[in-house]
Amino acid sequence: MNEGIKIAADRHEAHLGEEFVVSIAPPVLRRSERVADGVAYVLAVDDSWSMSIRADSTTEEFADAADPNDLSRKDVAESGVRELAAALPQDARVDVITFAQKAGLRFSGTAGELRRKGSWAGNPNDERGWTNIEGALQHAYAQLGQQQAGSRRVVLLSDGLPNFGETDPRRLAALAQDAAGRELHTDVIGIGAGADYDLLVQLAPTGMTEHVASRTTAADAMKQITARLAEYGRDVVAGSGELSLEINPHFQVLGVYQIDPTRRRLDAVLADGGGRRPSEVRLNLGAIAEGHDGQPRYALKLRAPERVSAGPVPVLKATGRIGSGPDARQLIPEKFELRTVNNPLAQNIRPDYAREIAAADLERDINDRAAAAGSDGERERIFEEGVVRARDIPDPDLAAAFQQASGGLRDGLQTKDVLNESRATSSRSSTRNKRDWFQDIPVEMPDEIRARRRQRSLDDEDEDDSALYGESSYRQGAYRDGAYGDPYGGDSYGGSGNSRGSGADAPTRPPAPGQGSA
Repeated sequence: MNEGIKIAADRHEAHLGEEFVVSIAPPVLRRSERVADGVAYVLAVDDSWSMSIRADSTTEEFADAADPNDLSRKDVAESGVRELAAALPQDARVDVITFAQKAGLRFSGTAGELRRKGSWAGNPNDERGWTNIEGALQHAYAQLGQQQAGSRRVVLLSDGLPNFGETDPRRLAALAQDAAGRELHTDVIGIGAGADYDLLVQLAPTGMTEHVASRTTAADAMKQITARLAEYGRDVVAGSGELSLEINPHFQVLGVYQIDPTRRRLDAVLADGGGRRPSEVRLNLGAIAEGHDGQPRYALKLRAPERVSAGPVPVLKATGRIGSGPDARQLIPEKFELRTVNNPLAQNIRPDYAREIAAADLERDINDRAAAAGSDGERERIFEEGVVRARDIPDPDLAAAFQQASGGLRDGLQTKDVLNESRATSSRSSTRNKRDWFQDIPVEMPDEIRARRRQRSLDDEDEDDSALYGESSYRQGAYRDGAYGDPYGGDSYGGSGNSRGSGADAPTRPPAPGQGSA
């Protein structure tokens, strides 16, 4: 592994008190760096009585088992299992568990064998009255833990609340979190209005949370979701990874976000230093697949201090590892520096970073407000507002998700079904051009502009530049004293001894590779 942690910001200089975005990702892993070969999946399918409800029912009407065209939720789930098996390598290990009060292993073999068989037995009829998610997860993790594959995932498909065994969401979430620490990752798919999305999202700390609403297109939606989950898990190079970030207390952390493979604001990862000590962020990367498409990505929204610096100031440093236990590979520590200037026109060279943050914030705002609204009419208006605001970002995929939610309410879908579908759909990453995330962007910096103009006209030197940048800080020594020094004393934060420049014309070139745009 020759590459280090990737760090880049949306600008090389930040105006006083300005918000800016820093993007962070582990190195791109190659197939040759694979820790362990193989793919293993356990598919845990809810087999309680409610899974016999029609897939498109908004009134919990049961499907006609004698009519092959009258699809139930169970039919939809089983079609998703077959689609996932079809998308996995032929020799991938696949176990199918069904659960209600109890969980039982119904198929164990390869993806190719499951495709040929095409079906499996379910729970006995007298054991379908309850939903024991704890039992399903315990059984699935025990089964998966026997495998030595590099990619090990549980996919849980359920339409209801846990009402048997452990029902406390925090304890169920702790069960999934513990499994993730053992490189057993969980994806979840809720089906219909009864699914508890708030619980299911907690069961996927390093995976994805999806939802299939009660629509006539439910089977097609399920196939698309399971194919996407299979693609995410089949090319894994490392079963786990972690990044630890330490942020200069002079830079306020306004938010921590995951951008890919899912887009969401992260709430429980920041330890705020309170302005006196460095803030700390710990990111569990989950499984990491090969190449740019398999590279997880995160972002911080920060606020620059209200003081001018005489040169690049340390903003954050990152450490991390790939893998776990004695075989873990430590990543080369990386740092990022940025200069704070009194220049309202400081250039934003990566506007896409801010758009990604805006989309994540808008997704949460609209869905939270819709969930708290007092009527479906009010929810419809909130989603329509979301459509307009998403187009303004612009994020056409997010706009389409809100438009679908608004249409679902008009079509008579149950409120919870619409809300669940909206949260799952709008949180899907729409990141494109992943190879460009951390590419260098040539920028002519203010000092370079001045030098060019001096060369062109020695008589006029730099008069026009003062007006151009709105302030005289570049020419009249605002950097001379260094408005604030290294807050950690010397170079303890990773800054070099000459990082603060030497006066009014301290260089304003972009940070060197590894210190900014990677």
